[in-house]
Amino acid sequence: MNLINISAFLSTILGIYCAIPYIQAILQKKTKPHQLSWLIFVIMNGIVFFSQYFEGARASILITLTFFIGSLIIFILSLKYGVRSSSKWDTFLFIFALVTILIWVLTKNNQVAIWLTVLIDITATSMTLLKIKSKPYSEEPFPWIIATIAYIFTCLTLIGKPLGILYVRPFYGLICDAFLVGFIYFWRYKISRKN
Repeated sequence: MNLINISAFLSTILGIYCAIPYIQAILQKKTKPHQLSWLIFVIMNGIVFFSQYFEGARASILITLTFFIGSLIIFILSLKYGVRSSSKWDTFLFIFALVTILIWVLTKNNQVAIWLTVLIDITATSMTLLKIKSKPYSEEPFPWIIATIAYIFTCLTLIGKPLGILYVRPFYGLICDAFLVGFIYFWRYKISRKN
């Protein structure tokens, strides 16, 4: 087993594992997932999976498949346990994400789709960040830490591949999830300083 296969295996296992504590946190009412964010994540992860697959990615998309399945489960749970709106920006961000999805459907270009999913993800993540800012304890950091580590291994699956479009999603995912973890701790720290 070479480094690429080991990295693909580890990123997939971690991708599956990070959904478990998140789902547990939802059921224990420690986390309140943002419904619109997770609906967008479901659509986006589906687009990312198929776009990268048609561009020739194999090992590096296993994590996307696990995130697609995990986000679908979380979205379904958010209908009962989540929140629909946490900011005045939510409706705008949701419409922007839908317009971006429409552009992808119209272009039917896999490379354009991969770049557009970064925009879509930024809008969905922005909704989650606004929720965290208003309620820092509405997200548990541990699943996001696991997802960050999973993306590190996903990036390692690209060793030997020419620098190009296949690098976009894994490296964006790594940066985004690491930022999200930092954002949770930053706002929790600010809250603790006030008390």
